[in-house]
Amino acid sequence: MEKKNLNKLFQDFIVNRSSAEDIEQLMQHFGSTASTEHLYDLIKEQLTIPQSEQSPQAVESIVGSVDKKIAQTLSTFQEREKKQRKTQKLWRFASAAAILILSILTIFWQYKPNISKNVTQQLVEKHPEEILPGKKQARLTLYNGEKLEFDKQHTVNEKNSAANLNYEEGRLVYSGSSPEEAIQWNMLEVPKAGTFEIQLPDGSTVWVNANSKLYFPNRFPTDQRFVRIEGEAFFKVQKDKKRPFKVQTGDLNISVLGTSFNVRAYNNKHISTTLVEGSVQLTYHDQHIIMTPGEKAFIDETNKLKIQTIDIESATAWKEGYFYFKDESLGKILQDISNWYDLKVSIIGNLPSGRYSGSMDRNSKLNGVLKMLANVGNLDFTLNGNHLTVKQKNK
Repeated sequence: MEKKNLNKLFQDFIVNRSSAEDIEQLMQHFGSTASTEHLYDLIKEQLTIPQSEQSPQAVESIVGSVDKKIAQTLSTFQEREKKQRKTQKLWRFASAAAILILSILTIFWQYKPNISKNVTQQLVEKHPEEILPGKKQARLTLYNGEKLEFDKQHTVNEKNSAANLNYEEGRLVYSGSSPEEAIQWNMLEVPKAGTFEIQLPDGSTVWVNANSKLYFPNRFPTDQRFVRIEGEAFFKVQKDKKRPFKVQTGDLNISVLGTSFNVRAYNNKHISTTLVEGSVQLTYHDQHIIMTPGEKAFIDETNKLKIQTIDIESATAWKEGYFYFKDESLGKILQDISNWYDLKVSIIGNLPSGRYSGSMDRNSKLNGVLKMLANVGNLDFTLNGNHLTVKQKNK
């Protein structure tokens, strides 16, 4: 879009003269994180308000009118997209809308240092302090009781550790103990608002998601490789025909030779495995299933092991740095957001029963994510510290 046309669209947008089609053009232009800097420059250029209008009431009035116009446009857009089953496009529209509102508010704050204390409090209540997204972090508890904390700035001194370790920028290479040592267990714990990558002694790599624990030995024996997972992890297993790689989560056992797959087990009643490449065999009590790539295995309400074909991206996106949901419930979406932003979520009443699809950057701040979900899911959010209360909007 030419800068002249974009400036005109944005100017009309600020004074609430935009049509639904105009706003949709803006949403399409600002729907990617790459255009955020351009948006900030444009806001600064366009929002030159006369001194007489530099009151807190003027600030809130403009932000409120823009917010209302977006909500009206989004409602119309939502009905149209529902009919066409294009929920992913809807999600991106809502995300761009959230970016516009939050960016406008940020620039207003930069240019309005003399807002009174009372009005400042009112605006803070409506737009609370941002909660930042998660980062690369973990705690490793070694078999001898030694505890090591990891984040981007941390470096391990091998001489002070019972294991051969090498850590750099969120990735830990654990070379393990010598063959003479007895096999003992380590635990890697990734807290809420965290993610971590570890290479095991056999060369296999595991990406561990937030609020998860990986149990693995100080060395693998000559006949098999065995680990346990609580929460969610993605495995890229090094091929070794002589030593099958086995993963246990709850009562589900996964056996592979060399492959890539995701395991999600935050709740023993909702365990699932998604295969990206290779082949795996699942055992659940007396049930056995062999999976092929593109399949998701899960335990249904009758305690049976079932398989369905899914979009692999929904199981791998988190380790690549973004959320990707395909026909997911709001409950599952809120669980992922809770884990990544370290939230305690309380739900009042019932959530909408629909299914939702879309994607967003995991580096997004929480306010933008909630703004988007509020529009798409017809939800009201109240954030008090890290306690998020969710309820359905009144119809």
